[in-house]
Amino acid sequence: MLSQKQFCDRAIRELREIGAQLQSLLADRTLYRKLESEVVAPNFNLANSNSPYLPMIRASYTDATTMRLGRLFAPDANLSLRRLLTQISDYPELMHHKLTGKELAGDIADLDKAATVLQEQLEPHFTPRERTFAALEATNRKLDRAIDLLVDCVKRYYWIVSDSYLDLDSSDNADPLAIFHTPWIEPK
Repeated sequence: MLSQKQFCDRAIRELREIGAQLQSLLADRTLYRKLESEVVAPNFNLANSNSPYLPMIRASYTDATTMRLGRLFAPDANLSLRRLLTQISDYPELMHHKLTGKELAGDIADLDKAATVLQEQLEPHFTPRERTFAALEATNRKLDRAIDLLVDCVKRYYWIVSDSYLDLDSSDNADPLAIFHTPWIEPK
């Protein structure tokens, strides 16, 4: 068994790496939401088109997010928040005045529940008939809850093991939709 300091050092490294992956997921989610609200929704021709392009983009985002979250929720992965939380219980002095055993068990149960929901999403994937906006949005709401749960847990447990805060802000100064401000497809 690792000493508490060794465990904390390893946990901090792993939580930072999980945090970096979450920042990428958060940035993608922000971009996806902006695309839907600022490009698709105001563009009647795009929003109501029968073209397979938009459903493909939406399904690609949903599939990619599902797969990335699947790796983060895997209990046997190299980077496993669930494994870290289980191991924290071996160091009760870390939790002193910061977390109760009941809260830790609740967080582990929440991760397990989210992993089960995520696994249900991994199984079917999205065939063309499942690429409807409504079907994808229902799945995306579940994915959003899983992302938010991970963000909350990573921030909390980073604070517990390091006595400092981990910023998982996905904000970027560049406008990710700048490409849509000018025509980039030349008409023939």
